[in-house]
Amino acid sequence: MWTRVLLLLGVLLLVIVLAALVIGYLISAPRYKGPVSDHFDGKEFYNLNGAKAKGFWEAIRWMLTRDQGRWPAYHNDPPGPPPPARVDGRAVRVTFINHSTVLLQFDGLNVLTDPVYYERVSPFQFAGPKRNNPPGIRFDNLPKIDVLILSHNHWDHLDIGTVRKLCDRDRPHVFCPLGVKAFLEKEGCQNVQEMDWRQSVAYNDSTTIHCVPAQHFSGRGLFDRDATLWAGFIIDSKVAGRLYFVGDTGYGPFLKEIGRQFGPLRLALIPIGAYKPRWFMSPIHCSPDQAVEIHEDVRSEQSIAIHFGTFPLADDGARDPIDDLEKALAAKNIPANRFKALKTGASLIVN
Repeated sequence: MWTRVLLLLGVLLLVIVLAALVIGYLISAPRYKGPVSDHFDGKEFYNLNGAKAKGFWEAIRWMLTRDQGRWPAYHNDPPGPPPPARVDGRAVRVTFINHSTVLLQFDGLNVLTDPVYYERVSPFQFAGPKRNNPPGIRFDNLPKIDVLILSHNHWDHLDIGTVRKLCDRDRPHVFCPLGVKAFLEKEGCQNVQEMDWRQSVAYNDSTTIHCVPAQHFSGRGLFDRDATLWAGFIIDSKVAGRLYFVGDTGYGPFLKEIGRQFGPLRLALIPIGAYKPRWFMSPIHCSPDQAVEIHEDVRSEQSIAIHFGTFPLADDGARDPIDDLEKALAAKNIPANRFKALKTGASLIVN
């Protein structure tokens, strides 16, 4: 009898493993194919200074020992007011929607970064990191989006359900890193421009998009790790100045180079969350004190915090990134209003 039970358990385990492999394959994104470069070996992308995301066994160690910080119960805060249809001239209106989703309005343009509106940042809506609060602006209250910028293909940055809705509704011009275009077009999105680091593309006569390095990794399933690129983007407007969407990144020397090339910057959107434990997260996520270093490195006149307060992705709690940001700014005698963590749905006008 025991032999039969063990056999059945073995078969069940095999079925589970095979099912996981099949699902992992099905949710993996298409792999990029292109020439070898200083950050692409022909099969995989890599960071300029050799920094790498931790591997499978290190991830298991973290999951077995993690001590997730304190997050409040889900709070259904009322959304912010609908943004204006357009903002003309030099003023930049910044609206923090949630996580890394930010609406930038300037010179008659509406630019949206890494839009995430779904309940979970996961292949499934019944499991995975769940939002702690609703988006700060209702989807239907978003103005027509002209430019959609995607930093990489992780689930908390490329929420394909939201992206599809935006592509269907507004037909925006989508800018993304190398390899992401194939996935977007497979999902029905058109007008997609994929870019490599150090590449520039003119959106119109007054606005150019520059793709710049970031220190991170990519992948949506089990078989596409680092198969597409990750990046930051400089939105270079002759009217509104230079605006920097850092995306998702660890801290590295390339940031000073970005500052030397493009600074001073009028605005920078800099991540501050998902940084604990540092032994695991530091290669791919900057901490709040490193975010302040980025603010200085890129010579940002005004910075806005992103990548915090919505999804419990690491061991820092809901307040940790904000509290540590305040401490880091005070330690360097930087006025708090120079680097702000906005509430979801709140806006700031940079004049």
